[in-house]
Order: sequence, then structure tokens, then C-alpha cells
Amino acid sequence: MAFPKGSFYRHRGWDYPTPTFVYVVHDGILLTSPGRAGVAHESVIESAASKPTESAFGEDAYPTFFTKVAAIGYTLAHDHGFSDGNKRTALEVMLLSLKRNDFYPDPTEREAATVMVLTAMGLLTIAGLRVVLMAWCGIDPADAEA
Repeated sequence: MAFPKGSFYRHRGWDYPTPTFVYVVHDGILLTSPGRAGVAHESVIESAASKPTESAFGEDAYPTFFTKVAAIGYTLAHDHGFSDGNKRTALEVMLLSLKRNDFYPDPTEREAATVMVLTAMGLLTIAGLRVVLMAWCGIDPADAEA
């Protein structure tokens, strides 16, 4: 799958979405499904895209690749940076980020919808979302390295 230049940035050997890519995904979502256009909180989109590089006391705040992708998705779905389409955008950004890094998640539509509603409600944490993403990619969630 080819992505336009500037869609991702590289950090610690993995590719993560730029804010520009998140906006492009959101625009694409609204072209194919109903929703209100607009940005409610630009800082949320910026924050989500920067999650992979965040640190605390000299350590990565999100230590594994799947945790970093989950943190991006959680922030987008839960913190509502857009006027509408936050869960759909969060899901698509996570799935495309995984594919960009040669993981191929395969959730059913029902699984994806359920996970994103629980995430947006704060009932599924970043750690829980990490486990879901790994399971969707056929990876044992007990693998602490992923």
C-alpha cells in the first residue's frame, strides 16, 4: 500500500502517522460516510500524533509499538478532536498505521465498532486497546515486546 509523502514519520524503527495524515484520513471518512466536517480541538490531533515520542523520566511513555498505536487511537477516539467521525478516524488511522508497518489486522465490522465505542467511552484503556490490536493481527497479547 502506497502512502503520500509526509503521511508518516519514523521513530525507533517504526512508522507513525503525522497530523496531516490524520486529517486526510478524517476527510476521507467523511466522503464515504455521513458526518459533520470540522475540527473541534486541533491540539487533540497534534497530541495523538505525538504519542509515540512522548517520554516520562527518560523512558518512553508508551514502551512498545502496539502501545504507541493504541495511544494514538485512544486519544483520537476518546478526546474528540473532530466535530464528528472521531471513532471512525481513530480506527482507520490505527489500521493503516499497522499496515504501514507490515501488520495486517482483520477485525469484523462488529468487533471494530464495539472496540471503538468502548474506547471512546473510556471503558477500554490504552493497554486494553493494545491487546485488541495485537489479537486482530494474530499476535499473542502476552508478547511483551510488541
